[in-house]
Amino acid sequence: MFQIRNKKICTFQLRMKHTLYLLLFFNYLGFGQTHLSADLTKSIPFEWDRFVGVDSFESIYFLKSNTLYKKSNLELQNYSNLERGIIEKVSVFNALKLALFYKDFNSVTLLDNRLADLITIDFNSLNPLRTLSHISYGNDTTFWLFDSNALQLELFDYNTSKIRVRAATFQNDILALDSDYNSCWVLTEKEVQCYNYMGSLISRLPHDGFTDLKLWNGILFLKKNNSIYYKQKNSDVFVMLNLPKVLVKQFFVINQTLYIYDEEFLHHYQLLNN
Repeated sequence: MFQIRNKKICTFQLRMKHTLYLLLFFNYLGFGQTHLSADLTKSIPFEWDRFVGVDSFESIYFLKSNTLYKKSNLELQNYSNLERGIIEKVSVFNALKLALFYKDFNSVTLLDNRLADLITIDFNSLNPLRTLSHISYGNDTTFWLFDSNALQLELFDYNTSKIRVRAATFQNDILALDSDYNSCWVLTEKEVQCYNYMGSLISRLPHDGFTDLKLWNGILFLKKNNSIYYKQKNSDVFVMLNLPKVLVKQFFVINQTLYIYDEEFLHHYQLLNN
């Protein structure tokens, strides 16, 4: 009787161990496949020509009548230089060194956090001649540049005016470009491609209809019509973010917040892992 009882106890304990291992395994799988949700926290009315982004100090940047504005707390600063033409893009990746891209004049101007001029890089005066269509911050003193003449991606050091890395040559111009300290993501008409800081292609994924992308904390966010999709770090799957119906004119992601501008309101969505 005692031996039978001990055998039943051992069998029960073994089953409990197996159950525990299965629970841990499935929890691990679930953790590796976290999904993002977006909760609307506030919507603020604004009338801008273009929403640029938000820096790490939560200052908001926008363009109106070709003037760059920086709104932080109760302070509003602005910068304009009509001699340099239309501001094509503003990078707020480095809040202490903003980058303004003047496509028509083929130049990039750096501003400090008070929106004062630091330096202007005139690519018309550099050899070899490049015609830029996109720029994005790299690491240290570098930009990722796309030369629409050579259809080539380069990592350019603006302190030395030297190319650190010459990456891929493309068949056509690109739609969008974004980067962080470790990688550069390129959106073409048919693919989303990723390059490391050495210029090596490490990922290429087909897509159908994306028109813009933003990179935050290793997560890639992409725009398609009025929907936002995301791709986690170690996934090749594009997942549509569940959002209320809203016009997505411009969007930006930083500090666990997705910002969407619809030409009337700037909507703030808190991003949560589920």
